[in-house]
Amino acid sequence: MSTDSSSEHPVPPAYYTRDGAVYRPSGLARSPWDAKAIAGGPVSSLLALCAEDDALDGDFEIARFQVDIFGKVPHEPLRAAFDVLRDGRQTKLHRITLMAGEQPVAQAHVLRVRRLKTPVFEVRHDYPAPFDVPVQEGPRGARMGGAITLRRVIGGPGIPGRGVSWLAMDGEIVTGVPASNFQKACLFADFGNGFGNATDAGEWSYANLDITIQFLRMPVGDWFLLDAETHMAGNGHGTARNQFADERGVYARGFQTIFVAPGHLSADLPRPAR
Repeated sequence: MSTDSSSEHPVPPAYYTRDGAVYRPSGLARSPWDAKAIAGGPVSSLLALCAEDDALDGDFEIARFQVDIFGKVPHEPLRAAFDVLRDGRQTKLHRITLMAGEQPVAQAHVLRVRRLKTPVFEVRHDYPAPFDVPVQEGPRGARMGGAITLRRVIGGPGIPGRGVSWLAMDGEIVTGVPASNFQKACLFADFGNGFGNATDAGEWSYANLDITIQFLRMPVGDWFLLDAETHMAGNGHGTARNQFADERGVYARGFQTIFVAPGHLSADLPRPAR
């Protein structure tokens, strides 16, 4: 994969086109597990795009972005509905709901906190710089037509255990709208359960049901590090623990709730009757 968008894709790949108030998903938005559904990353990043507000983001920082996915999000035109749940002087809480027709299919709660000058206590880490790690092939379903570039540090998709990778994206969430770093961060926050998978995906599947990101600050630069690890207790669900960094350091932490089920190679799958 290459980050040279001028040679690989002169027209940036995008997950959606906008038609008035409606967002129409492209083929790149399809879930790798179900062609009739939209993948979690494109859902999360579209909600992030809808959450940005120039009138607010000059005075308030987005401190938490939390996505709930209501089952499979159909690969159909979507529109966004907005609700103000709290409108305080220090904090604001907004809800954005994606609608497929009259059916709500996903929502995000966006917590903003008034921007003030306060002490800095950075998170310690020992991540290598992105350009100290070679570019490698990524999972087919996450390449976004060649617009996503991967540099694996340890582990990664298809390798059980903790995964640490640098990611970059040259594409767009909506055609004609350059993707902000907030949108990219919310896209990559969906990758934790795949990059830090606990088991072989053929034996056990682990779809995420939600995405939570708690931001220390907004990310900067072109490269986004994902440090992910999934834990399960043998009771049908689990959690993906995620940490996010850029070249300046850690900018956010996050979690995903994971639905665990037998994979297509699992010995626990029902066998056909003879």
